[in-house]
Amino acid sequence: MGGLEALGAIDNITRIGTRQISSFGHGGLTSEALYVQLARPYNHTVDFTVPRELVLSDTGAVAQMVDSVKGGYRNAGRGAFAPMEAARLVRYRTKWEKDIAKFLIAALGEESSVEGVSDGVLEGRPHRVVSVGMGNVLYKVYVEDSGHLVSKLEFTEPHYRFGDLPKELIFSDYRGVDGVKLPFLEMRAQMGLTTQVLEWSEVTINNELQEDLFQIPERIQERVSFLTQSDTMPVEPTELAEGVYFGEGKGMNSLWVDFEEFILVVEAPNDEVQSLETIRQIRKTVGDKPIRYLVTTHHHEDHNGGIRTYAANGVTIITQAMNETWIWDMLNYPFTLKPDRLTQSGVEPKVELVEDRRTIKDGSRTVELLHVPSTHAESFLVVYLPREQLIFESDLFSILQGQTGPPRVGPDAKVLYDVVTQEGWRVNQIVPGHGRLVSWDEFVTALNASKSQTE
Repeated sequence: MGGLEALGAIDNITRIGTRQISSFGHGGLTSEALYVQLARPYNHTVDFTVPRELVLSDTGAVAQMVDSVKGGYRNAGRGAFAPMEAARLVRYRTKWEKDIAKFLIAALGEESSVEGVSDGVLEGRPHRVVSVGMGNVLYKVYVEDSGHLVSKLEFTEPHYRFGDLPKELIFSDYRGVDGVKLPFLEMRAQMGLTTQVLEWSEVTINNELQEDLFQIPERIQERVSFLTQSDTMPVEPTELAEGVYFGEGKGMNSLWVDFEEFILVVEAPNDEVQSLETIRQIRKTVGDKPIRYLVTTHHHEDHNGGIRTYAANGVTIITQAMNETWIWDMLNYPFTLKPDRLTQSGVEPKVELVEDRRTIKDGSRTVELLHVPSTHAESFLVVYLPREQLIFESDLFSILQGQTGPPRVGPDAKVLYDVVTQEGWRVNQIVPGHGRLVSWDEFVTALNASKSQTE
C-alpha cells in the first residue's frame, strides 16, 4: 500500500464517486431484510488531523459535516439542519479509525496486539489472516499474499441497536495515488448482508481544504455545542391535552398518555439513551405510575432502537402482527460486548400483537390502534385519541423543524387522509414520529396543493 511511512503522511483524503446504500431493517415489507437504494453521487473527505469529515452534494453544497471537536450536522434540505449528538460523534471516530488509509497504522501501534497469524483463502486467492486486537474488538485482517494488500477486515463490534454486530469491510481495485496504493472499490457487510458499496472514480490525498465548508451554520451553533457536550439525548415535552404529551427528540419523537392506572407510550426511537430520557420526562410530567404499554408503529429499526429499555422495565411491547419476528429479533440480539439494560436486567420481554385494530381504555381515556398498510411499511399502526382529536403516525407525513417551502407530500399522505376520513375520525392534530407537530388543516392544505400540481 506504499509502506507505513507513506500511509502515515496522509493528512486528509478526498474520494469522489458513487455510494449505494442498503439499509438493514428498512424494507417496505417485513420479509425484506434490506431497503435497497440506488447508487448516488458521493463526494467524501476525511481530515485525519482533527479528525473530521465532509460530504458534499452534487451541487457542491455541504450535505454533512462532522467534526470530533466542534460537533456535526446533516443538511436535511430546505433550511432544515439536523445536529448530531455526542454518541453519534463517537461512532464517527470509530469509523475513521477503520478507514483503510489509516487502519494499518493503528493495527501496528502500541495500543493494539497481534493475536495470531494463519493462512486463508478469499475468492480463490491465498491470504495471510492476521488477528489484531484493538480495544475490545478483535479484527481478522486478510492480506493478499501476492500484493500484500488488505482485502478484508472481519470483526464484531458493539452496535447501539443491534448489539454484537458482525461486520466485514471489503477492499479491491487498488490503484496508485501519489505513491500509495488505495482501493477504488469498498464494500460493507453487516450480518452477512451487503449494506454499502462505494465505487470511487477519483481519490486524492493531502488537498488544501476549504475551512469555510467545515463551519457550523450560525443558527444551529448553540444547539450543536449543547449536543456535543451532552451525555443524553434531549426530549422536550409538550402537553397536547390533559395527560397527553408529545416528546420531541432530535429528529425522532414519542407520545405518552396518562391513563387512570398506567401510562402508555407510543414509539421508542433511536436507542437506549433516548428511551432513558423519555422515561425521565414521563416521570417529570405525569408521575410514577407504571408504564404498562409501549406501542411501536412499524418494524423499521430507527423506530425500535429503544424498545429494549422499556422491555427491561417490564413494559409490554404492542406491535402489528407482521412485525413479530422483527421485534423479537431486536429484543433477542446479544449485547455482550457492551451490555445494555435489558441484558443486565434478565427480564423476559413481553410482546402483544395487533392484527387489524385494538382499543385500549381505562376510565375516560381511549386510545385506538389501527393497522394501516402503506408503501413505507406494510405493517403500520396509527394511533388515534378520539377525545383529544389527535393522531400519531410515523413516516406517512412529516415536516422537519426549520424546513421552508411546500412540504413534501408522498403517496402515504393520501393513505393517512383516506383512513381518517373512512374511519370518520375527527382529527385536529397530527403528532409525527419525525419532525414538528402539524395541524390537520395544514396537512390538508399541503395535500391539496400537491394534487393541484400533479393535475
